[in-house]
Amino acid sequence: MSIFVNTNVPSLGATRQVGNIQSSLTQSYERLSSGFRINSAKDDAAGLQISDRMTTQVNGLNQAVRNANDGISVVQTADGAMQEITTALQRMRVLAVQAQNGINSGSDLQAIQKEVAELKEEIDKIAQTTQFAGQNLLDGQYSSQFLVGANAGQNITVSLATSRGFGTENIGIGGLDVRTPDSPTIVDDDGGDLISLGTVPGGVFASVPSSSGVLAGLQVSVDNQGFVNLPSLNLPGGSGPNAIAIADAINLITDPTLIPGSASVAATGGNLLLSGSTISIAFKIGPTGDLATINSLTGISTNFLTSLSTDSFESNLSIIDGAISRIGSFRAELGALQNRFQSTIRNLSNIEENVQAARSRIKDTDYAVETAELSKSQIVQQASLSVLAQANIRPQTALTLLQN
Repeated sequence: MSIFVNTNVPSLGATRQVGNIQSSLTQSYERLSSGFRINSAKDDAAGLQISDRMTTQVNGLNQAVRNANDGISVVQTADGAMQEITTALQRMRVLAVQAQNGINSGSDLQAIQKEVAELKEEIDKIAQTTQFAGQNLLDGQYSSQFLVGANAGQNITVSLATSRGFGTENIGIGGLDVRTPDSPTIVDDDGGDLISLGTVPGGVFASVPSSSGVLAGLQVSVDNQGFVNLPSLNLPGGSGPNAIAIADAINLITDPTLIPGSASVAATGGNLLLSGSTISIAFKIGPTGDLATINSLTGISTNFLTSLSTDSFESNLSIIDGAISRIGSFRAELGALQNRFQSTIRNLSNIEENVQAARSRIKDTDYAVETAELSKSQIVQQASLSVLAQANIRPQTALTLLQN
């Protein structure tokens, strides 16, 4: 057996083992105190990269849930406003029915119409002032996307954009006057309910009024080329002069090059004649038209444009029913959107739960395993220190040889 004093190999080996177990203890203390199995890249390089990707997804999902909840709030705000519009329309319908009670006097009808006018103003106010976070919802322009996922492109679109809008003019009740059973139809730009004239061989005829006065607020479309405003006309009275005045006005605002077949508008006696290959002419009451004045001047319900289709006028009840249906259609869409947002939130919450569970298995400390590892390391440390102490005194055996 060799005995060395300058180099104590057993002591060196024990010292190395003590260092190793000390490193293991340090790692256990760090994991137990932080709660994470991975505290730096050296603990698990691949696991760190995977867990970071999962953390990105979890954070995105959390924000997506908040986005979806904001979307629900927007939808609920718009739906609540439309509910108030519907309530106003329902009241207007009741008033329209009441107005057709045979015992009403003129003052009674005037009082009923005043309430109708107030309700119309309230509908316009709701359409103009309903906002969420400073953005108008019912002005016909609102359309936004809500990111409801952790990644780009996972959107839900909430669109209240419509050329019709939600004001009284846009939902078709701008000219509503319940003092008479029927109201002129306000024709919208979508081409519905056109006041069209009948066709005859060689062109289209329209009767014109013989009354004198100012004709204002009418719009005309020649062969579906779009509506343009007729200028205010001072009608001299008489079928012939009035027809000439209206024909000149139409020719003035109509570009012949836009009309197929180079059709022309002319006056023949008390009628307007649209000749050439064009086969349609249409009028509508514009948003600035004074319905009462137009009615009194033209007798539009009986005389003016006598070749109107049966769609040119509707009962007040039909007009209000159409507005209620229009609003109801949007509310149905908003209800479906709200349900979709809620379904999305449930799905996002489920995904988040499972991703967090997977990330936890990778990154979090398993205290059962780590405490067992700590106990083992502490026991090994004590044994290593005891062995090191024994190894350190081993060279003393050389003294025995020297004493002898």
